[in-house]
Amino acid sequence: MPPQSANIDNPEFCPSGNPVPEIQFSKVSPALHIIDVRSPGEFAEDHIPGARNVPLLDDEERKVAGTLYRVEGNESATRWALRRLNQRLHAFREQLISQIPEKSEPVICCARGGDRSAHVVQFLIQSGQPAKKLLGGYRSFRKSVLRQLERCDLTQLWILDGYTGVGKTDVLRQVALRFPDRVIDLELYAGHRSSILGDLGLVPTSQKHFESMLAAALSRVDGGAPWILIEGESRKVGNRQIPAALWQKMGAAPRIELIASLEQRVRWLVDEYDTGDGWEKLHQRVDRLRSYSHLGDDRVDHVQRCLEQGDPQSAARCLLEYHYDPRYQHGDEKTFQIRLENHGASLACEALVEQLESTTEKPQE
Repeated sequence: MPPQSANIDNPEFCPSGNPVPEIQFSKVSPALHIIDVRSPGEFAEDHIPGARNVPLLDDEERKVAGTLYRVEGNESATRWALRRLNQRLHAFREQLISQIPEKSEPVICCARGGDRSAHVVQFLIQSGQPAKKLLGGYRSFRKSVLRQLERCDLTQLWILDGYTGVGKTDVLRQVALRFPDRVIDLELYAGHRSSILGDLGLVPTSQKHFESMLAAALSRVDGGAPWILIEGESRKVGNRQIPAALWQKMGAAPRIELIASLEQRVRWLVDEYDTGDGWEKLHQRVDRLRSYSHLGDDRVDHVQRCLEQGDPQSAARCLLEYHYDPRYQHGDEKTFQIRLENHGASLACEALVEQLESTTEKPQE
């Protein structure tokens, strides 16, 4: 039996090609430590929640290995990759050690559960450190995400809707503080506010990572709750597309309209887009709105002049009146079961929860 704590001091990375212990994704518990050995770019696009990245190859090396694989075959690509890795084996070893808690058995993950993860498992076992390979690799996790999204069944879903700037996201997140298992926050998962200006100050996620975060949220949802809340969106949140099953549920869900005065919306919109770095990025991005019929060149010029003069309030007012509001008004006709004025996110949260609870309360038998 190998020791539970190992001194990983192999002088060379020489995988034997022998079979290694494996574990199915469905058997991986939160207590197990997943080490993802894919390249940083692969990991950044999406990864299993909680996994740590210790790449065998960096992004450029992976490209070279891929070219060698296509042109000369697997053996040539593997030899080249092993030479590169052995040149920095000490640093790789140190990274591995730092990610393996004492008395633990890590699960090693690569793209498909192939050579990369198998080689690392062999390296660890040869060094006296127990480890398992994730059967199917990241792809097995990805399949579980797609299954979760396909079977989305939220019959108790409610849509929080309203004009741009009424504070929907702030209210939604106040509700999430009280009922984290009753809120689906699409803009949080997408890293985007769902408009042409909506990624300013944020870091948009990939489509795959958006779906992974959404699937994790759906798995946490309280299926027995009388209501589940989600913000009204178009089919895309930025460039991230809402999966078909959830979009269908959103189309049939009852709606709540959040209301606020134009002046309140102006103040909240300015606060939301104020990153502390000035208005230059917003000034540049507004140029993309010149092709929209309700805004046009003259109003884009006006918005940019306002930003140059340090008057973001007038810029926001123009954008709301001539860009965002007309788009909202000319969208699909909507029927609202609840209308609620926003006098502040905390107060609106209290009022919204009270109305949802009373509206969805089951009659006593």
